[in-house]
Amino acid sequence: MAFVERQFSNNQINKAGTILAQPDAFSLEDHNWAADVLANWRECHGHPINTFQATPRAKLRNGYGPSIVAQRLKRAPSIISKLQRFQGMQFARMQNIGGLRTVLQSVRQVRDLEDSYRTSAFAHFLTNSKNYIDEPKDDGYRGVHLIYRYKSDVAPAYDGLKMGST
Repeated sequence: MAFVERQFSNNQINKAGTILAQPDAFSLEDHNWAADVLANWRECHGHPINTFQATPRAKLRNGYGPSIVAQRLKRAPSIISKLQRFQGMQFARMQNIGGLRTVLQSVRQVRDLEDSYRTSAFAHFLTNSKNYIDEPKDDGYRGVHLIYRYKSDVAPAYDGLKMGST
């Protein structure tokens, strides 16, 4: 499977984010360019997310019972909405364009998996975490989010992209 390579600099990606966040302030040509940047930046996360999904699948073979691992790329409308909600957000630094969700049967299993991530030799760098078990979201969502910066000797073109794992 061939993966998309990055075509734009961080500055260009951030400029596209500004255009997407302010739809009335820019020309149609600007919007078309920003849409191309968004599509490329989003698709660049395909290789890292594919790499990341192998880790929880391997970890879950060790006594977790029935579980689900799902991977996703954030949809373009969701990306644009987030850029509009958080004015000034740097699009190139958005954390969860690519993400994994692991669904387990108990909070204990979630904590065990989280601990496994935090203590294992993992080439990627943990940059942030959010604990929605102890402090659930207003909509009732509970989980643990671990945000990693991708690092690979095999595919260094994707180094630095941020992936979320829950």
